Amino acid sequence: MRTPLLASIMTILFITSCATTKTIKFTDKQPDVYTTDSLKDFLENTKKPKVVLRVPDASINTTSQENKDYLYNAIENQLLSSGFIVRDRQLFNQIIENESNNVDYEQLREKSDTDLIIELTKLDPSILYETNIFYDSNNRQRTQYHGSFKRYGASVEFKVVSIASNEYSGMYKFNYTPCVDGCIVAKSLKDVRKEQREMKKDGDKPYEGVEKQVLEEFIKDATKKLVEEMRY
Repeated sequence: MRTPLLASIMTILFITSCATTKTIKFTDKQPDVYTTDSLKDFLENTKKPKVVLRVPDASINTTSQENKDYLYNAIENQLLSSGFIVRDRQLFNQIIENESNNVDYEQLREKSDTDLIIELTKLDPSILYETNIFYDSNNRQRTQYHGSFKRYGASVEFKVVSIASNEYSGMYKFNYTPCVDGCIVAKSLKDVRKEQREMKKDGDKPYEGVEKQVLEEFIKDATKKLVEEMRY
């Protein structure tokens, strides 16, 4: 017959064996960029280019109705620190609306005193990354047989229009991939089973996407890369 002490020790060992530290990693998605030679030449010969950020309503793919002005401000602030003269986007939109959709780009350039339109064409803060592969404490690759690990990444797309020539001068897509350097996760068998039961009971739930602070840092970094790709 097992003694109470022996039973307690065996219980502790069983619980401990079911909980292990695991690290997951995802492969970084590379950017997709294109810049015309004319844009590179223009920026090489223009020390203080005048730009405006345009943000169509349809560019935001998110279930959250949270105000995104902090992201637009982050983009504009990064452009300013990179040597651009940033025009007021609301005033620019008013000028276009007053033209009754008959936009003459030469007149638009004169009225707005702007060289380039940088358009945020798409922002997706809820791109699912999922894996059942993890690495143990000895960096050995293992397989998770009960469920999988999920993290969310993001992507942003820009389009650059030269007002003087009325042409697309560049298209850019940048990605935020989570856990590139590894994320530590720890789930016991008990927690995994509980999570699976809750998923079956509640069904799919709306997802908020990448956390606000992480998304803002990604947008700042993407804007830096945008400027680099435009100029070099």
